[in-house]
Amino acid sequence: MPREPYQRCSQAIFEAWLKPHIMAQPLITTHFGVKFESLVETENNVISILRTNSGELLTVTSKFVIGCDGAGSAVRKSIGIGLTGGPVPSMMHLIHFKSRDLTRLQKQGQFWHIFFTHGACLISQDEKDTWTIHIPRPIGTDVSSIDPMAAIYEGLGTKEQPYHIDIDEVLVTSGWRPNICIADRYISDKGHVFLSGDAAHQNIPTGGYGMNTAVGDSFDIGWKLAAAVAGYAGPSLLKSYETERRPVAVKNIDRSGRHWMVHATYQQWCDENPQLIYQKTDSAKQLKQKIADHVLTHDEENTDHGIEMGYRYHDSSVIIPDPDAIEKLGGKNGYVPETVPGGRAPHVFLSDGNTSIYDLFGAGQEFTLVDFTTEGLYIHKFESVAKTLNVPLKLVHLPDEEHVHRVWERDAILVRPDDHVAWRATQEPKVIDAEHIFKMVLGTGELQKAKSEVSTGSSAFVSEKTFTGTVGNVDQNNLVGLAVFQT
Repeated sequence: MPREPYQRCSQAIFEAWLKPHIMAQPLITTHFGVKFESLVETENNVISILRTNSGELLTVTSKFVIGCDGAGSAVRKSIGIGLTGGPVPSMMHLIHFKSRDLTRLQKQGQFWHIFFTHGACLISQDEKDTWTIHIPRPIGTDVSSIDPMAAIYEGLGTKEQPYHIDIDEVLVTSGWRPNICIADRYISDKGHVFLSGDAAHQNIPTGGYGMNTAVGDSFDIGWKLAAAVAGYAGPSLLKSYETERRPVAVKNIDRSGRHWMVHATYQQWCDENPQLIYQKTDSAKQLKQKIADHVLTHDEENTDHGIEMGYRYHDSSVIIPDPDAIEKLGGKNGYVPETVPGGRAPHVFLSDGNTSIYDLFGAGQEFTLVDFTTEGLYIHKFESVAKTLNVPLKLVHLPDEEHVHRVWERDAILVRPDDHVAWRATQEPKVIDAEHIFKMVLGTGELQKAKSEVSTGSSAFVSEKTFTGTVGNVDQNNLVGLAVFQT
């Protein structure tokens, strides 16, 4: 499980906290109030056109560009990459508001989300006075013509029996449509432009996979670009970004759709007789029990840790597979801590009960070699090679950590800067060629070309296995009904 306990923080609060930290980083230059317009990719670099708030056009030439510019990504359009998927057949009315009427709002106790049987969802943003409600509307509804306070009362109750609360302020109101989309490619033709986050994939909010997937994208391409700029990355390292991250997005998109359908199913039951759920009859009790059984049986939205922590880069050209690895079943939540190459290195506390093995990992661009042997056999082999190849490497020697060794399964494990396992020693000792291992995981090995052609996840999986309203490519210039967070 994670080193730190789970913490809940609204994205609006988190981004406000994050901004000054980003601005304080010496390696980051921020330009707020500047809009990306277009780019041209040449054989050696990228020429981007930007526009300031005053209308002035700026030309910036760079070696690489990462498009993290959201669902309507201008970067994606500039490099001619299409989307597969589309909006689901529904529309939501979002109202963000302030209310300190906790007696009414928390009548059933404290909560994070309340899902109503008529389709509305109320989210507590800070457990104090800030709330967001999403209310289903017919597609095409002009939500600006709807009184937001009346809509809140209706969402908390029904149209016939609105549930009144004291509202201090309505902060934001808008209409939006959930989208299930994935970019057909993550990398431009000449390999200098990359897509990340919502520019590459769009999830339904159920499961909370959107931002988690986006952070994983940025972590992956970030260290690889740093290696390329530093000069020790091979030609296959940057190509592996799409091979690794696109299948993760395909799986996460499908899973978020499955979670959505759990709610859609009981809402459909209630729509058949909207008043039944509020009655005190045997039929009403049976319906409530049916809903309870359904939700508890299909509770993966809250328990599916395998999606968040147990995914693995199965077909990556820069991951060295372990021939001795045995596939483990993750149980109900789909996650078992293990160090099979391609997966996320598992957190384990050291014998002091306080230090996580993650606290010992290298920082920034550094790989980490964890050696459990008494003599530090692997450290001696890897240290000199890393210096020769100019590869940043943190050496961690843990000969006395028996519990960590058992969980980590092998005598030596090489962890990438993004905390994924690149290689691990085999069960039976073999001659180790550290130079070959480094070349493989950095994309300079001779075997990389053959493996880099591996499929990066089928787009058809998104349109055929889920319930998108659009099958096939999306008209990127006609993405209507997007909320503020989707643009």
